[in-house]
Amino acid sequence: MKKMLYIMGIDWNWIFQRPQILALELQKQYEVTVLCPRQFVQNKHQKKNIMPDRLGELYQLPFQEKSRVIGKIADRWHRRKMGDLNRYDLIWVGYPIFGRYIPEDFRGTVIYDCMDNFEALYPDRSPRAVAYVCEQEQKLLGRADVVFASSQKLKEKLLGIDPGKKIQVVRNGFWDLKIEPPVISGKKESYTLGYVGTISEWFDEKAILESLGQDDRIRYEFVGPVSGKRIEHEKVTYCGVVEHHKLGETVAGFDCLLMPFVISEIVLYVDPVKLYEYIAWGKCIIASWYPEIDRFSDFVYFYHDSGEYVELIKNLEETGFPPKYTRQQQREFLLQNTWEERIRQITELLKEKKA
Repeated sequence: MKKMLYIMGIDWNWIFQRPQILALELQKQYEVTVLCPRQFVQNKHQKKNIMPDRLGELYQLPFQEKSRVIGKIADRWHRRKMGDLNRYDLIWVGYPIFGRYIPEDFRGTVIYDCMDNFEALYPDRSPRAVAYVCEQEQKLLGRADVVFASSQKLKEKLLGIDPGKKIQVVRNGFWDLKIEPPVISGKKESYTLGYVGTISEWFDEKAILESLGQDDRIRYEFVGPVSGKRIEHEKVTYCGVVEHHKLGETVAGFDCLLMPFVISEIVLYVDPVKLYEYIAWGKCIIASWYPEIDRFSDFVYFYHDSGEYVELIKNLEETGFPPKYTRQQQREFLLQNTWEERIRQITELLKEKKA
């Protein structure tokens, strides 16, 4: 079995998503060693995820991105942790700055899996730090033998950096969830609208508050870590982080699932894992529209501004928040969009490279 070093851009115990799922699936076909960044002080929102067979941690030193001296110490520490990388047949990189650890004489296959518009992802970073990430991404693109992008928009961005590069779109999917048939909540005195995911600067606070101001029959429950401002309202509940395998139970009582995003340079590049999962849970789904998710139009009620959002909520209340899709549509879509199907796509592309 070939050996793969899988370098993630997030802590293993952060929200369970693409990097963790791909690592767990890939270890069925490769001997995978996972390396992930780790903070000395753990985030209170973190939960223990399903663990991979082999996991190493690259501890992040305080101020390592602001101090060159501390950065060099961290760099030396990380290289020692990784050891001789030529013992691996493949190196998978999920965050551009870790590409610098790959030695010039590495003889195996280098894979870059791009899942975010990294230059916009951390708005609080200095221009110098953002420029460094962009520079490292350009170098990694030039070095990589195989490049995956999780959305069409990301592929277009990467081709703008390296027009001659062959880039494959490998979208997200759903994994290990119990599929619930679509159900209409029906007429009720009150409705619970839910959201699952990180609550940050991309969350559409304006639409939520306007709906609460105009409709006394709805309340909100938000599931996930909060990294931005909280909406303080008696009809808004923050449930905190829930383990991935328990999410189905958590959302079972919701009448509708939301993706209320403010469209930004972060959001425009995202293929949201949550939409695949929302469909698997069989709920009515509402989301702010942007081009990348137009292909979900058979399943999602879209809105373009807060006024449309409020009107859409009122209209759906009158019919009991019916899912937009049928059981047959749900089954066909999910069969085509499992993580197992994504792994099949990835392994076929790697075989072409004889990796």
